[in-house]
Amino acid sequence: MGAAMSLDITGELIETVVQPKRMYTPTILSVRAQSGTVEIHLNDEQLAEIEMAIRQHFEKALESTIRDVELKYTVKEGIA
Repeated sequence: MGAAMSLDITGELIETVVQPKRMYTPTILSVRAQSGTVEIHLNDEQLAEIEMAIRQHFEKALESTIRDVELKYTVKEGIA
C-alpha cells in the first residue's frame, strides 16, 4: 500500500509517539497535531533511518550556525 501526504503543522503543538510492535501490527510512528494525525507503519530499521535523517538535519543546522557566528566574528575583527 502506498500513499503520499503533506501536512503543514509548523505553527502547531505536536504529540509524537512510537507505538511498539505488537503481535498483529508493526511499529507505528504517530505524529498528532490540531490539523490531523499521520501514522507511519514501519520496522525498526526504517525507524532508525528516520532517526538518522533527523540527527543529520540538526547536525547540519548546528554546523551552519557555527559557520555564521565565525563569519560574523571574522567580519567584526576585520572592521576593528
